[in-house]
Amino acid sequence: MTQRELVGRTVTVLALIIVAWFLVWVISQITEVLVVLLISAILAAGFGPLVSLVERWRIPGGVRLSRGVAIFVLYLAMFAAILMILAIILIPAVNETSRFVQQLPQFTARSERWLADVRSRWPWVPDLTGEINRLPSHVAGLTKFGPEAAGVAFRLLGGFAAVITVLVFTFYMLLEGVSIKRGFLALFPPSERPRVDRVLARIGKKFGGWLRAQLLLSFSVAAPVVIGLSLLRMPYPLLLGIVAGIGELIPMVGPTLGAVVAILIALSQQPWQLIGVVIFYVVILNVEPHILVPNIMGHVVGLSPILTLVALLTGIKLLGILGGLLAVPVAAALQVIVAETVMEILPDAAPAPDDPPGP
Repeated sequence: MTQRELVGRTVTVLALIIVAWFLVWVISQITEVLVVLLISAILAAGFGPLVSLVERWRIPGGVRLSRGVAIFVLYLAMFAAILMILAIILIPAVNETSRFVQQLPQFTARSERWLADVRSRWPWVPDLTGEINRLPSHVAGLTKFGPEAAGVAFRLLGGFAAVITVLVFTFYMLLEGVSIKRGFLALFPPSERPRVDRVLARIGKKFGGWLRAQLLLSFSVAAPVVIGLSLLRMPYPLLLGIVAGIGELIPMVGPTLGAVVAILIALSQQPWQLIGVVIFYVVILNVEPHILVPNIMGHVVGLSPILTLVALLTGIKLLGILGGLLAVPVAAALQVIVAETVMEILPDAAPAPDDPPGP
């Protein structure tokens, strides 16, 4: 190797390192933008079939709706459904919450008597009377955490402005989806475009499947909680079911928070109710992550249970709660890309798995 070749290769390697470092720096600076685009793409993939269904409707006169109008109608229907659900849920929830706050002193007194009776029988049980006495002050102080809790929720999407941005991006992705895909495919050689188009279609199906699976998981947890706590004659079963369903949207952490709230309320009930609630949530907290999440995600999205668990743990490790929320759709997209790459390198390899079944 001549000295000129050695210098040339050294310069090339250094240039590649600089370019790679620059790309990593750019990605780190626009992470929030990439997350917004990813969430918008997932929503667009999930809403796409509904928009196509609305487009096929015929208004009086036999006129079909344009795609833009169909998207607008879908947005209006979605907002109306959310408002109706909130009205149905929030009114009972607010009533139950007010009743809980009013009855909290009685719950505290009953819990103290119950703990005193338990400690008289089993002195080795820790004395939790002090914590129970401070419970009313903790509840009264929850109001100051309201804005902070709302801020945490909004930070999952980068703030309230990002929520609007996500909806706007989703609208234009639905409206200009064909043009966006055509422009993206133009970046590839003509011979590669059919394969890239197939990959994008499969990724879109998996994104839509993940959105449906996430909603199904929330309902699959909320409904049993409402029914189970009602059978245990627990107060506020609807409120606790709502907490469980919303908590299901927060990977790993949400179900545990719902269990803590339910057990705190059960402390003021009969001993058999407390034991029943503890057993019930032990079952929920084991069934949800080990059975419900892997199997529902695996069936709807097309990921194996073990890959689903690995993706969740990796996403939480890298980006916290937001990473856990987006880990499964990202893993599903990577699965499609890797499968297509293997098929390209090894044509005789087994074909990629079929897409997950639709709803």
